[in-house]
Amino acid sequence: MLFARFLLLTFVTAASLGQVARAADTPEARQEAAERLFELPAYRQVATRQVYEAMRSLPDAQYQSAVDALSDPKVIRVLREVIVRSMARTFTVAELESLGRYMATDAASSTVAKTDAFQDALLREFLAAGLSHPELGKYLVPR
Repeated sequence: MLFARFLLLTFVTAASLGQVARAADTPEARQEAAERLFELPAYRQVATRQVYEAMRSLPDAQYQSAVDALSDPKVIRVLREVIVRSMARTFTVAELESLGRYMATDAASSTVAKTDAFQDALLREFLAAGLSHPELGKYLVPR
């Protein structure tokens, strides 16, 4: 009987904590959770890559100018604020915290370090598929 009461108390406490966690998903809490991600080296690497990928969609002259601007610490601060705001608007506190827990692991650091190798392998496989599959090849292989 004592164990059953303890178990019931545990479930009630866990349920109420879940309610508190859901209630804490405010814009301010999301902002703070997104800012904490920048404490993690693996996340900073991913964010940097995302900035460069986004800049690649700019016309050449603007792209080069944007790359040059990345040497200015003020520009870096502004970009960080932009990323934090975007993350806070897109993801919940729970999602940001989950991402943070993962990005703090050795597996995340290893995965991020392998991103360039993965991109290279993907491109090679993509082009090879274009050679062996005519329906894809007509789009990938120059005539």
